[in-house]
Amino acid sequence: MSDFALDDPSFYEDFLVEAQEHFEQIETNFLALEEAPGDLDLLNAIFRSVHTIKGAAGFLGLQKVQALAHVGESVLDDLRKSRMELNERVMELLFETVDMLKVLVDDVRIQVRKQGEPEDPDPSELIRSLEVIRKGGAAAAAAAPQAAAQGNLHLPALLQGLDEAGRKAGEAALIEGKSVVGIHAELDTAIYGTAFNPLSLFQMVELVGRLLYRQMIPREPLVDLDSFEPRDFHLDLVMVIEASEPLEEIRKVFGAVTHAVVTILPLELGGSAEAAAPAAEDRRKTGRRAADDKGASDTIRVSQAKLEHFMNIVAELIISKTMISHLVERLVPQVNGHPAAGVAKELAHASVYLDHVSKEIQASVLGIRMVPVKTIFSKFPRMLRDLAKASGKKIDLHMTGEDTEIDKSIIEELGDPMIHLIRNSADHGIESPEVRVKSGKSEVGTVILRARHEGDSVVVEIEDDGKGIDPAVIRAKAVEKGLLSQDRADAMADDEVIELIFAPGFSTAAKVTDISGRGVGMDVVRSNVRKLNGRVGVRSTVGKGSIFTIKLPLTLAIIDALLVKSGGQVFAIPGTAVEETLIVPPESLSHLTSRQAINLRGEVLGVSRLRTLLRSTAADAADEDGLSVVVIASAGRRMGIIVDAFVRRQEVVIKPLAPYLASLPGISGASIMGDGGVVLILDPAELLQLAVQEAV
Repeated sequence: MSDFALDDPSFYEDFLVEAQEHFEQIETNFLALEEAPGDLDLLNAIFRSVHTIKGAAGFLGLQKVQALAHVGESVLDDLRKSRMELNERVMELLFETVDMLKVLVDDVRIQVRKQGEPEDPDPSELIRSLEVIRKGGAAAAAAAPQAAAQGNLHLPALLQGLDEAGRKAGEAALIEGKSVVGIHAELDTAIYGTAFNPLSLFQMVELVGRLLYRQMIPREPLVDLDSFEPRDFHLDLVMVIEASEPLEEIRKVFGAVTHAVVTILPLELGGSAEAAAPAAEDRRKTGRRAADDKGASDTIRVSQAKLEHFMNIVAELIISKTMISHLVERLVPQVNGHPAAGVAKELAHASVYLDHVSKEIQASVLGIRMVPVKTIFSKFPRMLRDLAKASGKKIDLHMTGEDTEIDKSIIEELGDPMIHLIRNSADHGIESPEVRVKSGKSEVGTVILRARHEGDSVVVEIEDDGKGIDPAVIRAKAVEKGLLSQDRADAMADDEVIELIFAPGFSTAAKVTDISGRGVGMDVVRSNVRKLNGRVGVRSTVGKGSIFTIKLPLTLAIIDALLVKSGGQVFAIPGTAVEETLIVPPESLSHLTSRQAINLRGEVLGVSRLRTLLRSTAADAADEDGLSVVVIASAGRRMGIIVDAFVRRQEVVIKPLAPYLASLPGISGASIMGDGGVVLILDPAELLQLAVQEAV
């Protein structure tokens, strides 16, 4: 890759963001184009995106990106002008082009941010392949230009004064398959006294194409010399150009001209001047109109680093607010009847107001960080298409709830788990067309992605209508791999057995494929989701399909938590995992095999003491007033945790643990309280796992 042409890295950062947006739009349009090959709107949209990437790459000196985008743009231009037929070979090459462009652009990211080593692929072979299909396409479509060449160039009314030489120049370029545009410029007398030189219009042509012909055309016949006004313009400028840029770009360039009415008129053979005139009239604009049409953008781009810094500041504000609230709670009872009582009361009011303002700021910054899940959903139609082709299956993808918003820091980490689950659905879930037909299903399988809000959480579901997960097969594999004894496997409920697919190294695949079946993946899904303070579960019916559910907090920085006390220490349990709290009589505690349990409204619920799970040596608190039990849920499983006391619900700011504390079982982070003390944040999923190990 060549050295960067510009010193300011912000140019490249903007390019990376815009290119990613264009890539997502291109792939969405490509998939739609496969279903509707003749859709000109789709082709035009794809062409504009590739053209924009090419132009930006040229400006930044990214030669490989520019070269590959240029030939891809040429193929798209041939397709939209019917000089080439869109077939499967062309479609695959276009997909390959976008894939390589993404790699080349990612290399730019690596170099700009100095993160890793660039791949630096050579696009020359792909460029040659694209050029070959262009030549083949041009030969196949040669009859169309030859047929059109029999006609004459039809001119709109504004260009009717063009002489024979100008007409011939336009006709010759059109016969060669070039894009030809006429430009009519009507100059205004306000030009006098300004620095604008009308001849600069010729130089502007070089930005969008090549000048074929230029001419001055009289506006109207001169009848009376006495009425001649020397300061008026009596001639209009007409140009015929071979366009290298789309009409939108040409309009942008000439739309900026002030004190002139510039009209852009696409020309063609065999057309009619009457048909072209209305469209041309719509494109007629002055420089003032162009300036008015631009408008002011209501969005700005902010780097992720700045948002993270802002969020950290807000987190510190929340901690400070909590400290002040704590001090007010201590102060007010002590100064009742004292002369300082009035000041203490005002301080309490100020504390309440600070609490309100800090919550507003917190909500605002969280809103800024929120992005719709469609930013990640948009990657999967292309991926599922390729998986279906690789496996010889037919799969449709449906997506709902794409506008559901989630914290950007979470959505960036959600990609890998979802990739694993979708690959699992495509390989293990959806059957081959032949098998589906034999079982009475449609030969086309369906995968559904859903997203929705549930309280302070986001739920993402991946559902397929495939063969489902057979508990009997899972039991047999678990026993074969030594994960369970036969007796233990037989005693487990089907739902518990299905959860074993998340065990490290567990796989039921008969053979390893390029898609899945390597014995890795599902355990990675659960591990990655747990890192996000979320949980993943699965429901499945044999012969009907499976639904994988990921539940995540809206944000990782600040969470609502239940503070509890155990062994003289305060702990925080993420509110998303707390189902309910209750006080039960000590005598209601019973032993079920090797575990303790309580009867919760007719349900036998396993319980464990938090002190025991955390292997604390602190003494148990007295249970005279009953057992304080927190019912938590994670990954579709529930249990009760016995604590000494409930403290309160409170927003806590999550701080990472020091490396030497990161391996503590059942702990996911820490937070600073109002009195300056530190509380440990519990990991509900790991507590459940510790409870299972305790019972074994």
